[in-house]
Amino acid sequence: MLAKLSRGNQLTIPKSLVERAGLKAGRDYVEAVYTHGTIVLKPVDVEERVPPEAYERLLEHAFKVEKGDILAEGRAAGGVLRKRLKQPR
Repeated sequence: MLAKLSRGNQLTIPKSLVERAGLKAGRDYVEAVYTHGTIVLKPVDVEERVPPEAYERLLEHAFKVEKGDILAEGRAAGGVLRKRLKQPR
């Protein structure tokens, strides 16, 4: 199958090949390798990993109320944000 390289070095993979490989647009990744005059695209699984300790530290920090924090719930939160945005820094 013939595919044209765009000015931005983008290549559209024909739909039939994408379906055969089981790829989903915006979700899947492929590894591109140049070897012996051939470009090979290989589907790969990419998994972002955050160590459990780092995640726990993030949660502790994110939900910790500190001096100077403004607490607001529901509709009141929108009003607080609007007022804060109008204040000069």
